[in-house]
Amino acid sequence: MVRAVKPTRKRDGRAGPPEGYPKDPEKYADPANWKYPVHTPFHARAARRYFNKEGNRAKYSPEEQAFIDKRINEALEKFGVAVQVKGGEITEEAGTIQADVPINKDIDAMSLDELLGVLLGTNRLASAEGISPSLVSVDKATATLLSGTVKAYSVRIDTQEKRIEHDCVDFRTNRAKARLFCKHLGAFLLQIDHAQAVRLLRELLRERDHWTFE
Repeated sequence: MVRAVKPTRKRDGRAGPPEGYPKDPEKYADPANWKYPVHTPFHARAARRYFNKEGNRAKYSPEEQAFIDKRINEALEKFGVAVQVKGGEITEEAGTIQADVPINKDIDAMSLDELLGVLLGTNRLASAEGISPSLVSVDKATATLLSGTVKAYSVRIDTQEKRIEHDCVDFRTNRAKARLFCKHLGAFLLQIDHAQAVRLLRELLRERDHWTFE
């Protein structure tokens, strides 16, 4: 096992935090160079995606890579996003690390399926699409409030309060903490007005860390 060692200052390192980012170096996976912020679920996921790129990893020694990996993984675990487990095996939930807005992808150019894919992942999106429309009921659909049921589970999405409430086990025990969707929420959004669903998901992805999932 490679021993984790805090990175040294690099030629392309920052002298201080980027504008609008935390001033505490402990909020960064690479505190010496103010890189890979991990202070929110969104930034922790982004840090993992960027640091997985070979060109970025190559700037660090194996010991420094181990340090940054550890800091990113600790942040992901804190925010409820699973990472590699013993023996290098990856749990099914570890796929949520990659379930984020693709790098350099314009949210306004993403389709409904692409937007849902960010929050669901490939497997859950397929499961959501497989739920019969007859099992989905939309009781209320206004500009700021959506409510209804999927099978026996309730759904309430309040865009004014930025709150999503849902009571299935997968959502409450696995997905909500990481601000991700379960198949029922996906199925619900597939049954509301298409344009409204797209607007809601674009708004949510831009400000996901300000939303409450419960």
